[in-house]
Amino acid sequence: MENINYQTVTVEPDKAERKLIRRQYMKAAIVLLINIALFNIVLRYLAIFLCGIAGGSFSSFDELRQNADGVLENDDISTVVSCCIPIISETISIFIGMKLLKVDLEKLFNRNGFTGRELARDCSVCLGLQTAAVLIASFVGYILGLFDLESRTADLTAQNNSVWSLLLLYFYACLFGPLLEELLYRGVILQGMKKYNERFAIVLSALIFGLMHQNYQQFILAFMLGLVLAAADLRSGSIIPSIVMHIIVNTSGVLMQLAMQSADYEAFNNVVAGDAAAAFTGSTSFVVLVALNALFRYGFMFLGITLLVLVAVKGGVVRKPTPAGKSRGWPMLFRTVLWYVVFAVYIYLCFIEPISVIK
Repeated sequence: MENINYQTVTVEPDKAERKLIRRQYMKAAIVLLINIALFNIVLRYLAIFLCGIAGGSFSSFDELRQNADGVLENDDISTVVSCCIPIISETISIFIGMKLLKVDLEKLFNRNGFTGRELARDCSVCLGLQTAAVLIASFVGYILGLFDLESRTADLTAQNNSVWSLLLLYFYACLFGPLLEELLYRGVILQGMKKYNERFAIVLSALIFGLMHQNYQQFILAFMLGLVLAAADLRSGSIIPSIVMHIIVNTSGVLMQLAMQSADYEAFNNVVAGDAAAAFTGSTSFVVLVALNALFRYGFMFLGITLLVLVAVKGGVVRKPTPAGKSRGWPMLFRTVLWYVVFAVYIYLCFIEPISVIK
């Protein structure tokens, strides 16, 4: 943002400063809209076009789409497309965001502002939130079911993939995806919005991080994780803690899923489909893994709750906003028209488009 003399900052920004703040917030909205457009429109239709051409001749868009659907029935190709689209969209958005918001991500890769103990504590909280989010999502799913509604979510189960496409899928889910998401949401967006009000920036970046997953199940987890990850980054002045924690959370879930799939694929699919009894009627190894997973998850959930209470009692995790900071946070954001577009699009993609009637 342009230079402002902090010694003369008033509680309410004057006309000139309001213009500067809205311009900064507008730039952040542009970055997010670019990511939305790339992920949901540009790259998806490019993938359809390329797969349609590979599928044979065509004389209309419908035939092109049918060709693409036929090509994408190949699990390996579908996996490559599913991984490449977010990689490309987030990478482009990160570089554009660095330029527009003048964020130097290189400075965030330092190890001086956090300790191993703090990292272990925050990671325990994140693992606990993972379980809490599943319980909350299950309750929401139950409520939707009463109205004969359901919502699709991401599916990492794979049965017919080759080894190389499985490696790509899990490499993205466990490593590359978390890295890119941290650079975009805790790097570009958080750092670009934190100038006046850190708490505002934490909540906003976590909210957008949740919404970008485009289904309510992952929104719940991502929003709660986003609050912890953003607070850890601002407290330490480093993006390393959130990257490490994000990788650990994703990897723990993937590894346990792989273990249960390997033990009893049919029972695992039945559990995913909502058949809780399948967890106790599968193979012996599957039942043992289910029990170990429950012990691991609920253990960390209660540990995480305890640590959150201790942190809340201790206080001082994130600086409280000043009256001037409060007036430059949400009030100024809601004076920026593009943010209404961002929220409207994300709300549709996250809470409306994925919902369908149970057949």
